[in-house]
Amino acid sequence: MRHNLSAGEKGAHNLPLIILFGVILALLVAILFISLYDQQLNTKVDEQAESLADELAQAAFASLSGGQSIIELPNDLGGSTYAIALQENGIFVVNVTGGRRAGASYSAVVNAKVTVEDGNFAPGGRAYFMRGEDMIIMSASPIEAKVDNIEQAPVAEPPEFYQFSKKSPKEAAAIAAAYFDARDRYPGENLDVLSYVWEGTNSLLARIRVGSEEIAARVIGKDNATPTGAVEASWVVEEVESVSGILSPMPCPSPDEAHLKGWLYSPQTALRNLRSRTWSRISDNLIVVVPSNATIRAASATTNVSSYPVWKVSFDDYILFYQMLPWWELENTAGFVFQSSPELKPIV
Repeated sequence: MRHNLSAGEKGAHNLPLIILFGVILALLVAILFISLYDQQLNTKVDEQAESLADELAQAAFASLSGGQSIIELPNDLGGSTYAIALQENGIFVVNVTGGRRAGASYSAVVNAKVTVEDGNFAPGGRAYFMRGEDMIIMSASPIEAKVDNIEQAPVAEPPEFYQFSKKSPKEAAAIAAAYFDARDRYPGENLDVLSYVWEGTNSLLARIRVGSEEIAARVIGKDNATPTGAVEASWVVEEVESVSGILSPMPCPSPDEAHLKGWLYSPQTALRNLRSRTWSRISDNLIVVVPSNATIRAASATTNVSSYPVWKVSFDDYILFYQMLPWWELENTAGFVFQSSPELKPIV
């Protein structure tokens, strides 16, 4: 005799199949998610390793423009251990040594010769880069700047312009501005500032010899009462312009003599000196590199000790005052070297 199953009996009969199908579907979904998650983790390692290789190459290239570039090496790459190496022809290689993507390598190239000074690179450490004479130096420890990259005070007794700058720092700053402006406009010419006269509080006229001729320049400055480190106030040159028919009766000690003997830094020398150092912002230890396109102007800086002719360097939100003349080692009074806002300190 044939029996027909009721609807309830059919449902009870199909229930195990439904449960089995649900378990299989859940398992497939779990496998899919695990696969996708695993792929994401692998991709994370790939991306971080490629990014590190690129950062190494970019930091090396950036060091060519001056200063010391620094890369903070991560503790791991997406949870995987790694090591960095330098191959010939400026190839930076990141090797994954353990964990996901173990055995994989990632590289980036800089079009320059690179040499390793200290190869003890370790995750969580640093990689330093600095331009050498004909190569890029790479190191796991800070690279010491060569002595010839830092201007040293001459041994000989300073010229008359040095003593003049101590007594008349504002005049010295304005005269230096006129002198170096003339050197830029008349490259290769034998020139010097002969005399000067103030035509107001903030305008100085300078008579300049260029070869066998004489020209005149007006140096216009402006007072600034905003403190910068230990600098309480400053007078900064805003403009140097050519003028004609100007009498400048006050004799001027030779800035050309001071410059040629190493006692008066050009703006290019001052900027090179600053860029040859690596700086750290005191508030948070952020590494700061002075850029090659920083604005530099002659100025007179006043501290609680005295006033000094200086170079004012500015870029982004930074203001730096740097010595215009080196300080004589036999001097018995305090000299000016460097002040900044935000406050910086040299680490190399």
